[in-house]
Amino acid sequence: MGLTDPAMGAGARATRARLQIGCGERSEPLSHGVTVRPRDTLLTRRAVDYLTSGPVDARTLIAHVCQLPSMPDAVAEHMAVALFAGHRRFVREADGRWGLVHEVEFPSAESLSGLSYAVVDVEATGGSAYGGDRITEVAVVEVKNGAATTLVDTLVNPQRVIPPWVSSLTNISADMVRNAPPFAEICDQLLGALDGRIFVAHNANFDWRFLNMEIERATGRTLAGRRLCTVRLVRKVLPQLRRRSLDHVALHYGVDIARRHRAGGDAVATARVLLRLLDDARREGCDTWHDLQRLLIAPAPKRRRLLRPPALPRPVDKDTTA
Repeated sequence: MGLTDPAMGAGARATRARLQIGCGERSEPLSHGVTVRPRDTLLTRRAVDYLTSGPVDARTLIAHVCQLPSMPDAVAEHMAVALFAGHRRFVREADGRWGLVHEVEFPSAESLSGLSYAVVDVEATGGSAYGGDRITEVAVVEVKNGAATTLVDTLVNPQRVIPPWVSSLTNISADMVRNAPPFAEICDQLLGALDGRIFVAHNANFDWRFLNMEIERATGRTLAGRRLCTVRLVRKVLPQLRRRSLDHVALHYGVDIARRHRAGGDAVATARVLLRLLDDARREGCDTWHDLQRLLIAPAPKRRRLLRPPALPRPVDKDTTA
C-alpha cells in the first residue's frame, strides 16, 4: 500500500514489520525511502520521553501525558488509542501496555545502483516555506537502473499572489496557475511518487521544507525518510568546481537544462546530474548507500587557491635595456 492512504498504510506496514526483541519492545525496519508519519505534538513528545524507560499501561501513560491523575481504565485506554494508535512511533504490546517502536538501521550493503531515487524540484512564490510562501509548480523524476522517468510535473495554484520578481525568474504567472489544482488535490499523486524512494534535490533542504509544509497543511502528516542533496555530493566528488549551482554542475557534465527555473526542466536536469554524480562516487569507492554516507560526512577536500601576482609594482631586478 502506498502513501496515498497514509493513515492505514503506515499502521499496516508497522504491524507487519514489528519484530520481538525482548522486554516487550519492538523493532521496525525503516523504509528504504520517503514515507509520511503523523505530526509530532506536545502530547506525543511527552509520551516518547516517558516511554524511553519502558512500556506502561494506558492509565499511567495518559496520567503523565495529559496530566490527568485519576480516570477509569476504559477512558484511559480510549484516549491512548485516539492519541497513539496508528502512529509509527508507538506500539500496543500483547499485554495491553504501550511502548516505543525501535527503528533498525538500514542494511549497509544496499547497492547504489539498486536503489530508487525521487528527484524533486519545486518552484514557489518566494524563498520562505515558514514565512507563508507557497508552491507554484512541482516535479518528481524517478531515477532507477540508470534511467530517468518523469512521474509528476504540474503547476499548483498557490492561493496567494506571485510577486513580479518571482514571475520574472520562473516565467510562472498568475494567469498560468489560476486554473491549476491546489496542492491538496495533487498531494496523493505526489506522495505516491515519493513513496519508498530516496528524496533527492539540488539544495534538498529547500525543496523538502516546502513539500513538508504543504503536505502537513493538506494531511496533518510530515515527511520522513532518507534524502540526498546533490549540492553536498558535488562538494565531495567535484571539489574543483568553484561554483555548485545547477547551471555550473550541468555545464560541467554537458547536461542541457531545457526549461531553467521550471520544476520539470530543473528536475530532469538534476536527475541526469545525479546519474553522473553517482558514477563519480563509485570511482571514489562508493558502491553502497553506507559508503555514500561515509563520503558525505568526511572532511571536504581543500580547494587550491589560485596564486595571483601582486598588484603593487615590483622592483626591477634584471636589466632589460640591453
